[in-house]
Amino acid sequence: MTFLLLVVSVRLQAQDTKVSHPFMWKSFNNPAYSDFDGLAGVNIGMQRSYWSKPLDFRSYFVSADYAFQEKRTFGLGGLSLFYQRDQESSVMYVTQLFAAALSARVKLSRSTVLQVGLQPSLYCKSVDPSKLTLGDQFDPFYGQILDISPELMSFYADKVTIFDMAAGIYGQTDFNVAWHGVASLEYGFSVYHIIESTQSFLSEHGSASSEENLLNRRYSGYVSYAHPFALGNQINTVLSPYVMVDVQSVMRNLQFGVCWEEERFGLIGLGVRGDQFEGLQVGTLLVHLGVNIPGGRDSGWKIGYTCEVPTHQGTMYQNTSHSLSLHWYYRIVPKRCIQRFDNSPNNSKRARMKRKNKAFHF
Repeated sequence: MTFLLLVVSVRLQAQDTKVSHPFMWKSFNNPAYSDFDGLAGVNIGMQRSYWSKPLDFRSYFVSADYAFQEKRTFGLGGLSLFYQRDQESSVMYVTQLFAAALSARVKLSRSTVLQVGLQPSLYCKSVDPSKLTLGDQFDPFYGQILDISPELMSFYADKVTIFDMAAGIYGQTDFNVAWHGVASLEYGFSVYHIIESTQSFLSEHGSASSEENLLNRRYSGYVSYAHPFALGNQINTVLSPYVMVDVQSVMRNLQFGVCWEEERFGLIGLGVRGDQFEGLQVGTLLVHLGVNIPGGRDSGWKIGYTCEVPTHQGTMYQNTSHSLSLHWYYRIVPKRCIQRFDNSPNNSKRARMKRKNKAFHF
């Protein structure tokens, strides 16, 4: 991820690094995406969900990226550093993630580029039992705290540190679409081991389960198609439908939607997500907004916002999430593939020098 990001994230399946905010999900879901766009930058993020009081679920994100030059780098793509903190309710049920992603590129043809990536990660999971009170919501699936006996406090006083290695592949293929310009197909697949909410202090055996049980793998797939449309008066737009699927043990997540992006100003998008967990099904409507802020010749800012509203739920706990992101970037090398607006019909009529000073595109 190659920009500065301020985002808050709360997920239905607790303690999961999957991000529903579209301005972040490629980077945090797939290590192979590291610096695929040729940008360097710093990213800070936060997302927050509001449930029944006193429920309050939050995630904080920080990342930094550096894109390697294409010459004398042995095919390396980029290096990204990540930090994420998931915090649930007032009981300080916390998971922290420290990770670094390294990618390498393979140009299969003039129009197709693939990157592969590895991401070593360190998970630190803990809970502060001194903050447990009767009636607190400890987890969105496991109900409220109804007992604060010394035995229960000892049971919850669990701290787990686990090392994990994630891997992914990410690619883009460009192709001409008659007089419309150049369209692109992006696709990615990644594998993680994620600490589930059924492990450690929420399991029947406390910390022993984290030592004895294998962590469940999370498989994540992503596909999007970007089709250019020129509206006249030098207005270039792209319509991008997308699908993202996650599978982890008994958890199933499907997210699909469409985003409409204008070259200079930003984007607007609408999506639907379905979450399934041990028979519980939750539907969510997502609205995405993005704004470009031009900076210097090779740098700029962007702001993103996502609102998540439940459409139907299998539990009594309502969840509305708000995400806000701020991004700063600096271009180091060209994108591995064609920028989606570079060969738009209107852009092809402009002098090349007039198109260099423009904002970053989502």
